Amino acid sequence: MNKKYTFSIEVLHLIAGFSLVVSGGLVYFIEGFEMALSWIIFGAMYISMSDIGESEMSEEKRKHPSHIIRRSFGYIGAFFSLGLVVFYLQKLFF
Repeated sequence: MNKKYTFSIEVLHLIAGFSLVVSGGLVYFIEGFEMALSWIIFGAMYISMSDIGESEMSEEKRKHPSHIIRRSFGYIGAFFSLGLVVFYLQKLFF
């Protein structure tokens, strides 16, 4: 039986991607167009790679070290990209 995670790797990538796109919009007002494009492009890449197909993976593939690493960095990316949004919001408004 396939184990269901609280957040799939796809959801983590979407959180990170959209957070980075929002950060790009915010950083435009702080550092300008070039940095905004950089964050937006990076976020768009995250969103476009969000369909890994974790729900169709066998338990063996989910336990493989490469998937565990991918999942760990998915959490890191989602967490820190949300932190980046908070950082830019704070820099802009406080």
